Amino acid sequence: MASSLENLSIKRQGYAPFRTRKRTDRRAAGIAEQHAELLAQDAPPKDMASAYEMRVNPDEDDELRLCGYRPTALRSCLTYAGIILTCGFLRLFYHWLPHLYLKSRCVPCDVTAADFVLITEAYNDNHKVYYVKHLRTVTADSLIVEDDDEAPEKPRATTLSVHFGGGQFRQLERLLTFTCKKVTYIWDDETHEFVKLRGLDTGVNAVPLHAAAADGGLSLHEARTRRAVYGPNEIKIKESSIPTLLFLEVLNPFYIFQVFSFVLWFADNYYYYAAAILLMSVFGVTMTVIQTRRNQRNLKSTVHSSDVCTVLRRRESASTGEGLDYLHTETISTELLVPGDVLEIPPHGCILQCDALLVAGNCILNESMLTGESVPVTKTPFPHLGDLVYDAKEHARHTLFCGTQVIQTRYFGNAKVLAVVVRTGFQTAKGELVRSILYPPPVDFKFEQDSYRFVMLLGGVAGLGFIYTLVTKFMRGVAVAEMIVEALDLITIVVPPALPAAMTVGRLYAQTRLQKQQIFCISPRTINVSGSIDCVCFDKTGTLTEDGLDLLCVVPVESGKHFGNPISEVEKMSYDALLYGLVCCHSLTIIDKQITGDPLDLKMFESTKWVIDEPEVEDNTKFDMIFPTVFTPPGDGDSNMQIASIKEFPFSSSAQRMGVIVRRLDASYFEYYSKGSPEMILNFVRPDSVPEDFGRVLEHYTQEGYRVIALAHKQLKMSYAKVAKVQREAIESDMTMLGLIVLENRLKDATTPSIAALNDARIRVVMVTGDNILTAVSVARDCGIVQPSQSVISVNVDNGAVHYTLTATKDKPGGVESILSNSSSVVSLPTLESQTNTDVVVEIGRDDVKYNNYRFALTGKVWTAIRDDHPELIPQLVTRGSIFARMAPDQKQQLVQELQALGYYVAMCGDGANDCGALKAAHTGISLSDAESSVASPFTSKNPNITCVLSIVKEGRAALVTSFGIFKYMAAYSLCQFASVLILYSIESNLTDIEFLYIDLFIISIFAFFFGRTEAYKGKLVKETPLNSLISLAPIVSISLQLILLLAVQTMAFQHVQMQSWYQPFNASSKEDKDAVGCVENYTVFTVSSFQYIILAIVFSKGAPYRESIFSNYGLLISAILMAAFSVYMALDPMPWLQDVFELELAQEMRFRVYLLLYAGAHFLAAIAAEVIIVEHCLFKKMRDKCADSSKRKFIAIERELQRDSKWPPLTSHFHSAASPMTPLPSCEAEIVIESEQFDKNHVLNSFYRAPDECSINEHDCDGSVALKSNGSIEYAAGGASTHSTPVHFQSAVQLQLQCDGDDAESMGSFRTAPDACNTGPNTPIYKGVWPNGGHNGRIRSISQCDGNGFLEMDVIR
Repeated sequence: MASSLENLSIKRQGYAPFRTRKRTDRRAAGIAEQHAELLAQDAPPKDMASAYEMRVNPDEDDELRLCGYRPTALRSCLTYAGIILTCGFLRLFYHWLPHLYLKSRCVPCDVTAADFVLITEAYNDNHKVYYVKHLRTVTADSLIVEDDDEAPEKPRATTLSVHFGGGQFRQLERLLTFTCKKVTYIWDDETHEFVKLRGLDTGVNAVPLHAAAADGGLSLHEARTRRAVYGPNEIKIKESSIPTLLFLEVLNPFYIFQVFSFVLWFADNYYYYAAAILLMSVFGVTMTVIQTRRNQRNLKSTVHSSDVCTVLRRRESASTGEGLDYLHTETISTELLVPGDVLEIPPHGCILQCDALLVAGNCILNESMLTGESVPVTKTPFPHLGDLVYDAKEHARHTLFCGTQVIQTRYFGNAKVLAVVVRTGFQTAKGELVRSILYPPPVDFKFEQDSYRFVMLLGGVAGLGFIYTLVTKFMRGVAVAEMIVEALDLITIVVPPALPAAMTVGRLYAQTRLQKQQIFCISPRTINVSGSIDCVCFDKTGTLTEDGLDLLCVVPVESGKHFGNPISEVEKMSYDALLYGLVCCHSLTIIDKQITGDPLDLKMFESTKWVIDEPEVEDNTKFDMIFPTVFTPPGDGDSNMQIASIKEFPFSSSAQRMGVIVRRLDASYFEYYSKGSPEMILNFVRPDSVPEDFGRVLEHYTQEGYRVIALAHKQLKMSYAKVAKVQREAIESDMTMLGLIVLENRLKDATTPSIAALNDARIRVVMVTGDNILTAVSVARDCGIVQPSQSVISVNVDNGAVHYTLTATKDKPGGVESILSNSSSVVSLPTLESQTNTDVVVEIGRDDVKYNNYRFALTGKVWTAIRDDHPELIPQLVTRGSIFARMAPDQKQQLVQELQALGYYVAMCGDGANDCGALKAAHTGISLSDAESSVASPFTSKNPNITCVLSIVKEGRAALVTSFGIFKYMAAYSLCQFASVLILYSIESNLTDIEFLYIDLFIISIFAFFFGRTEAYKGKLVKETPLNSLISLAPIVSISLQLILLLAVQTMAFQHVQMQSWYQPFNASSKEDKDAVGCVENYTVFTVSSFQYIILAIVFSKGAPYRESIFSNYGLLISAILMAAFSVYMALDPMPWLQDVFELELAQEMRFRVYLLLYAGAHFLAAIAAEVIIVEHCLFKKMRDKCADSSKRKFIAIERELQRDSKWPPLTSHFHSAASPMTPLPSCEAEIVIESEQFDKNHVLNSFYRAPDECSINEHDCDGSVALKSNGSIEYAAGGASTHSTPVHFQSAVQLQLQCDGDDAESMGSFRTAPDACNTGPNTPIYKGVWPNGGHNGRIRSISQCDGNGFLEMDVIR
């Protein structure tokens, strides 16, 4: 191609990091880095710490950097001396930054000689978190011997038993270890690195796992040695004491600043104000401690549980401690379990307290605690295959997870249901979930980062005021003590102590409003983040569509290798293999006399009207086995037609299928049925059993949005003993295709309008699902994720090459549709424009971009292949990808992270089943499940539809605007008071104690309380998201303009009072009480500033389009009116007792008092004009659109490049569909269009979007001719036949010349004639005429004749 992806300038704009996604590249880079470290050992390090630093968990999500430290006497003495000299303030500083405390006392060293380790964890390269941990050495002497009768007879252990991998435990005399975030790390002497302490879940194959059960479990001695390393099997949440919580809360920097302020205010005789703030602080600390204590207790009571269990235990010789005497069972506390113990699962069920691998018998579990689905899950034994390595994710169908409930067990004869413990404590699945709660990743949100920077800026302003006050008062000869106290007082004014509390108000009100809508939030900080969401990822099943499925029909395979007519009344089907498969191929079971299981299985089975039964023992003899599940025909059916389910292979997302082995009572053989995704089942059936119209029928249903399941069958010629041990891999071959099961999964009523609202707000919508890609495309079109004007390009990978295929398009309503080139010959036409008529485009400076409006659709398999082999394509595919099908849970999480890397603020909405990783990774996770797994997401909606997304975005935007408003208000209030105090300091006066109290407690606190009560805007979502950065032009200009206005008004009023004839200057030296600061200047400044605080609250309280009008917030409105009325009263003629309380000296003339009101009125009008006209209209709206091109968000730059490059991606029409690999797609190729304007609505090319009835492709030799005349007609003949002329409608007359030379070369394009050209059979034409860019030789490769629409299509080869 003349213009390919590699030529995109994206790669020149700093997107090289995407190339590092290839896992093999990362591994090679890690090895190279280790080699470089070894080679550089002799080189002088940059510093001692870097010389001893090592990586832990390299190339994983939880990668850590670790350095060893040991204390030295000199450093320790110097540190303690500093703490004493600073009266403990240095130790307080070290309390906030413990890693600096470590570095001040210790020096870096090798970890084997260290007492402490400093651990650094980086989140997204933006946040660094430090942990200081003590290294401990575990020896055999530290073993705890339980109190039992046999303990005195046992010799003391001399070694520790540690598992490093492969199922083999090493015997060590000592072990170096530390614990970080509830994960234990141990030192591996062989690799010289710290590794996670693993159970039997890493690198262990089936042999030692089954051997553990066969050998009778662990001996008491082995259990003890392992328990010394692994510790007790418990998920323990530390519950801090009240004094500890109180101490930690008081040492918070905010409260330390409060203590500093109290001392200062008491020193300055502000007793009332200091006492009031002290009471509020005590109340705040008390409530925080109580809430923290309650949360700890609730979490502890939720996650901590203990029980007793039965384990197999080997008896050893009392004399030697070795040698097997006999086996027995032992009942112990679950807290004593260790990896390798063999559990006996009781028949009546239990709650698992560890992760265990099932090795004998079947179990039915309720895994709602982990998956969010209350559907029972069947677990089967782990296959006994020597080369099969256990993986917890891949073999989840064999794993009993901690916290899940065993409902029933099934076993053969007197055999027991056994499971081998693989993980304990915080290593379990439940432990991982609890750790994610205890240690959530920091919220990477620009608003919070900028708020800290702005507070530092205010601190800088306070510093300047501090210096100014010291200098001016020193020049006026003020006493040093008084001068320092008053200068320090400025710091408490500029940095308001109430700022953190005020910042949480908006979030708390938003949280309360969401709760009223049945949306619950466990992380209020996330509410602000949700206000910036510009991309939402949706799961499909249960989120966009209904949970339940309706069986539409069954499509059987008939003789003659074609599908028969669809059958909608399944109960009337004849008794054949297809019906038997519908009856028994599922995982349904009876619990409490009710059939339970997967909704799909339930719907399929109920359609047959058969009966499921689990008979008593005496009824099983006729099947030669114990406890099968029996299926009986409806009514008075023949009992000989009963079917027994012998063995089940549960469904897994990785296998995409499930299977059962059954036996009919009237048959002498076993049968195997398997159902799953059609593309997976095709891999295991005989090709001659696949109907010729398989692809066409499958695509017909999937394109309509139906869920399609394929069913296959096979007879098994083996004995029952072999059936009991056989694995699915041994029997899944040469099966017979029986038919297709078509289920309807309807869209929820709220889905389409919600998607439309998000599209209108230009919030990108992405579907990420585990369903079939064609079904996903259909649902995406139906609900509006893919709009009518958009084309869908399917991305496939074959032998490392990436193919882009234009998907077939449904009928669309009238209007000009999107036309894509579907030929690689676009290189020949530099004037080609591939798209027309787009409605939704990314804002990049122009609203009328009409080109390249396509969206990508790809599967999880393709996603992994591209990440591994073509990582440079990921940014483009993620930017334009709208449909991601067959995605595994970890792939969903990867997609969310890739979107975030491109600059999107991502929300993930799912049902909580397989979406936990993506829910946790997203900026905003929204779970539609009320199960315990919803703890993985900040938001949980009790209403199971996606309207909650709109509510969360609206409330998030309102909360974000509220936070902005409160922050600006608190900053402006502080600066306003700062200005008032500085002005009064110039005459040695100040605000009085009561004036401070009135301003801070009555005006500011009341406004801060009601400020966030303005509800979210009830209208439609607007296209622009609110600002999320305080350090940007609009907020800075807003605060600056308001600051200039309030300074100007205060200064003008101060100067005005000094110009009055009755004015007497304030003389501080004449006052006996130095705290008597009341004067006419004080009255003037206080009166004007009282109005200014009210004005600022009104100005910064924004309304539409993110919040309702201020007039809807009755509390704020009434407060403003009352405060304004009281300020007017205080300015004109307050009662004498109020004058005494506030220490006011009123102006002698009423006219001057009225002037102060006029100052306030003028300030109000000017403040409103500045905020509305300059900030909102000029800066926020106009400047934001102009500055969009300079945005640093990567996806905007990528989108711009994709819109400019009309020749990428190169499309192909000959790639077999993944959904129908047996049959090529219908030949519906797009056309090369030479145009300078948009198509005419009646143009012949628009017939591309009419589905052809029948298409055939033939390739012929050159024995005929076709000529395209300059008058717009086409002339063709075939092998001596008469010449026909047919009009054709091109935008302009085009002459074409091609000579047939029979050589294969690159395709030059395909052209379509007029509809009435299809009057002859397939023929081989030769073009004659003049090609626009010079003569070329070539031949016709193919002709497509479509009778239904009457057109003849020719594909030209150069």
